[in-house]
Amino acid sequence: MIFLRSKAPEFAPSYATTASAAADLRATCELVIPAGERGKMPSGVWIDRVDWEKVPPGMIPELQVRARSGLAFKHGIMLTNGVGTIDADYADEICVLLYNSGKESFTIQKGDRIAQITMNLVLKIPGLATGGIRAGGFGSTGV
Repeated sequence: MIFLRSKAPEFAPSYATTASAAADLRATCELVIPAGERGKMPSGVWIDRVDWEKVPPGMIPELQVRARSGLAFKHGIMLTNGVGTIDADYADEICVLLYNSGKESFTIQKGDRIAQITMNLVLKIPGLATGGIRAGGFGSTGV
C-alpha cells in the first residue's frame, strides 16, 4: 500500500532473508555518535506514493522504524524515540534517530544497516478529532 523510493539502489530497503519480517535501512553517510549522545541519520528513502484504493476503510497505513538488535546488544546503539512512526502523508526523507548508550563513541559507516522498517495497517480510533493537511516534514506536527 505504501511504495518507497530511494535516492540510489544501494539505499533501497531490503530483506536480509526470505523470512525477515522487517527490511533493513542503511546509512547514507558516515556518522560518529559519541557515548551518551544522539544522532540523526538520513536513510536515502522517501514515501513515493500510497495506493489508497487498497487501504481498508477506517485504516491508515503506517511505516515503523525499529532498532537492530545486534547494534543495541553489541554497541548500545538504539533508537532515540523507541519505535519511529512514519505517517502515510510524510513527504520528506525518512531519518533514523539513534542514541549511543555505550561507554565509547561509535562510528556508523556509509552502507551499514542501521534500522529496520515495517508496514502496518493501523485502525483509527473512532470519534477523535482530525487535523488538516501536513505542511512540513520531520517534526512538523508539533512538540
